[in-house]
Amino acid sequence: MKKKILWAVITLCLSVLTIIALFYNGGLSLAELWQDIKNACDFWLILAAICIFGFIFFEGRSLVLILRTLGYPAKKRRGFLYAAADIYFSSITPSATGGQPASAYFMHKDGISGSAVIVSLILNLTMYTLAIVSLGVLTVIFFPWVFMEFNPACKIMILFGIFAMMLLALFFVILLKKQDFLINIGEIIVSTLNKLHCRTAAIKTREKLHNAIKKYNECVELLSGKKKLLLKTYLLNILQRTLHILVTVFCYYAMHGQIGDGLKVFAIQTYVVLGSNFIPVPGAVGISEYMMYHGYIMLLDDESSYTLAILSRGISFYTCCIISISTVLLGYILLRLREK
Repeated sequence: MKKKILWAVITLCLSVLTIIALFYNGGLSLAELWQDIKNACDFWLILAAICIFGFIFFEGRSLVLILRTLGYPAKKRRGFLYAAADIYFSSITPSATGGQPASAYFMHKDGISGSAVIVSLILNLTMYTLAIVSLGVLTVIFFPWVFMEFNPACKIMILFGIFAMMLLALFFVILLKKQDFLINIGEIIVSTLNKLHCRTAAIKTREKLHNAIKKYNECVELLSGKKKLLLKTYLLNILQRTLHILVTVFCYYAMHGQIGDGLKVFAIQTYVVLGSNFIPVPGAVGISEYMMYHGYIMLLDDESSYTLAILSRGISFYTCCIISISTVLLGYILLRLREK
């Protein structure tokens, strides 16, 4: 918990510095930004806000679908809580490393076994990764010229992001398909303990690992061959990522942008997601805004690019974090009351 609080503070500090930098470089003032927001079309802003709720909901729906297939009667509202915990803690930790443990905490409190929790999170994370890769591949195929318009630094981050996403997807597939890989890792841990003359700990660790891997394999086997489940979770993650990217498109429309530019804005934001996803900075704060500005400048002037970056990021990241942490806090309070 102390680490989570520390990262939350670091993320807040980075966010403040990033916003100050955006205002300074863009020559904006709070009055001008507020005026731009007042002049924005409410209809498109409401759609952008709805997309954020959908972004959380569809991740939760995917987790619920997997858990139900494993035999656990998970509810949709609990799925929203699992997703909110994942999204919030992923947003405040480097490379999104804190989300899955937070989500697993609430699953465990709901009586879901550890093996089922691990399998469901790995499967959902696999589909999440494949969804981003799929959108990225389509964007590269249909909008290669958008990539060429980014500056060299952004191009390097985008290429690194694509490579890292493909490696991560491969790693998750191995975890789900090749259980021997997990056994080998377990044997390495046991061997290390033996070398350190911790034989009692090594024996206990081997027994626990074998039991855990056995249960893990049972869950994997239960899901194997469930092609409809895999397809549904994949499509739910595609929908989730699409809604998140559409926030920027709707913010662009809210600023009275051309309707015909929607696909280009979508492509720009997809490249931003690819390039910022694996940067080891909480929430990719600063990196995302940098890439967003250099993408939006393809369509807008300097001031409008900064305004769109602030508005879009304000909804897609900061509003999303507020909704997520509010859900987590409410869920935690209700959990404690239930335990008492």
